[in-house]
Amino acid sequence: MSTPASSEIGCTAREHEERFARVWAIGLSVLILVTYPIWFSLSATGSEFPRIGWIALPVPAMLISVVGAILSAVVVASLAARLWKGDARWCWWLVAVLLGVLILLDQQRLQPWAYQSILYAMILASLSWSEGRRWLTAIAISVYFYSAAGKLDYQFVHTVGNQMVQTLAGPLGGVDEAVATKLAFLLPSGELLIALLIALPKTRRMGGVLAIVMHVTLIGLLGPLSLGHSWGVLAWNTLLAVQGWVLFVSVAPVKLAASDPEAIVDRPATTRELGVINLLRWAVRLLITLALLMPLFERVGYWDHWTSWALYSPHNSRVEVQIHDTAVDRLPATAQRYLVEDVSGGRWSELEMDRWSLDQRWVPIYPQGRYQLAFALSLARRFDLGPAIRVRLKSAADRWTGERHESYLIGADQLQQEMSRYWLRGEF
Repeated sequence: MSTPASSEIGCTAREHEERFARVWAIGLSVLILVTYPIWFSLSATGSEFPRIGWIALPVPAMLISVVGAILSAVVVASLAARLWKGDARWCWWLVAVLLGVLILLDQQRLQPWAYQSILYAMILASLSWSEGRRWLTAIAISVYFYSAAGKLDYQFVHTVGNQMVQTLAGPLGGVDEAVATKLAFLLPSGELLIALLIALPKTRRMGGVLAIVMHVTLIGLLGPLSLGHSWGVLAWNTLLAVQGWVLFVSVAPVKLAASDPEAIVDRPATTRELGVINLLRWAVRLLITLALLMPLFERVGYWDHWTSWALYSPHNSRVEVQIHDTAVDRLPATAQRYLVEDVSGGRWSELEMDRWSLDQRWVPIYPQGRYQLAFALSLARRFDLGPAIRVRLKSAADRWTGERHESYLIGADQLQQEMSRYWLRGEF
């Protein structure tokens, strides 16, 4: 007697979808909890790390913090409901919409994994698994492809990539700088290979295995016993490793039959309801397509670095914020701890925004010149720094030479004038 197809491969399509949905629901919950301060902080004091939103809201900052904490709690509750109730697609719609609202309130919540989760949630909420799995695979390919493309440049191989190679080679006695720089090209090359292998059905399982190996290696390299990166970075790499196993390695589910109940809505729907459902599906397909294509415009400044999967890639645009000695006392004690005196003898101290962000918000500062400029402008206005704040604005680095366009801005007026050049100016 022949064995049913589903037995040969281990699980049905519905079981595979359920397994992946549970993995992502648990992983996203963990990521929110290990980055707790950006979601649940209720501080509205002057020492609070500046909150930079996307839109201006005529309400007190404390109210925005409270609303953000409540919505974050609802996201976690929705993920828990998805785990408890099984196939509850409304939970994913709630997750996608509320994460979008939370990011509108605070740009720093636009972590790469939060952006990825919004895309995944829309797919899991609206599409059948036979189609949804293809879109999830396309997004995974784009993550590895664009991440590799962002690292194939001068800045990476001479800085972060060089450091990674030196750390990996440490137990073997290390390598010299020139060799480490050359070996650093192997890191993005490996990501490109993973993207290619996953893109081809016949080698997809092999690509998944290599992805797992890469993420496990990164967890060891970036973990507390090595480079000591944040728990969010480690949790996301863990989730991506599990994704590689569940989505690409463990099973290859049967193709849905036309009669499979998963292929249709859970209950008989009216013609109007089916029209709305189809409209939502096409909207999701359009949004995912844009997410796959827009990273092509990251280098020219029309799409953000993190939403282009420029991960561990130091070519991003950025600013350096400096405070004159005469105004240091205007800053709260929290901020003063992150001032580094100018060793050249000048009277300007640099504010280590990234260290401040990691300490207070448990995540790196959002790696975008626009965001960091708004951050500096927020400080200038809140603490009346006047001409005692100076910003060194750096463009994204050239891929081949590592060179950047740089300019200095002094005082809130010049910062505001520079901010007016951006379409998305940020509000605080």
